[in-house]
Amino acid sequence: MILDNENNNLKVYEWISKYTENGKLDIVTGYFTIGALAYLSEQVNSKITDFRLILGDIVNIDPEENRPLDLLNENITIEAALKLNSLSREAVRFLKQDKVVAKTLEPNFCHAKNYLFSPEKDDDRNKYFISGSSNLTEAGIGLKKTNNVELNIAETGNNNQYKELVKWFEDLWKKPQAHKEKTLISEDGSKEKIDFKQYLINEIEKIFVQYSPREIYI
Repeated sequence: MILDNENNNLKVYEWISKYTENGKLDIVTGYFTIGALAYLSEQVNSKITDFRLILGDIVNIDPEENRPLDLLNENITIEAALKLNSLSREAVRFLKQDKVVAKTLEPNFCHAKNYLFSPEKDDDRNKYFISGSSNLTEAGIGLKKTNNVELNIAETGNNNQYKELVKWFEDLWKKPQAHKEKTLISEDGSKEKIDFKQYLINEIEKIFVQYSPREIYI
């Protein structure tokens, strides 16, 4: 089945919500946004026993402090901005779970987008994949309208294409470029390593820091 953000077929977010049973979910995406991750958490977190996420190097070892946060926010509307605090908290709660493991491809950017579900019960009919152009963002998975044209192929079952994509993911997960740590560069040019999932959590938590009235005024 073709999934895009314009026809009458299911959008990516609707497919995930409809077809995800109890089991494991693996996602490869160039980057994600807080709203899309929060949606994933709210819809399928209770069903997922293991969640693996592979992202490209979203900041390219970039010392600019605001860049990762901008990417995680996406181009949000005023209405969405009012909900950003609660969405951020939901995304952080999701990432903090032990069952969630995240890797970054460093120093590579990831253009691939792939969603793979493996059911807990041994029933091939419940397996599915989505592969195409949709990043894990509100626009990419169809949660909001966009001028971008997305195109994905989605299928259920344990066919050859599903098996090949599972092997492709496992090979990518084990590649030397897939790291659980993120390289950061300080202003003086020195480098340090930080757990990649913790790095994402730290960036998202910046959104719901409680500022005093004086700090807001300043």
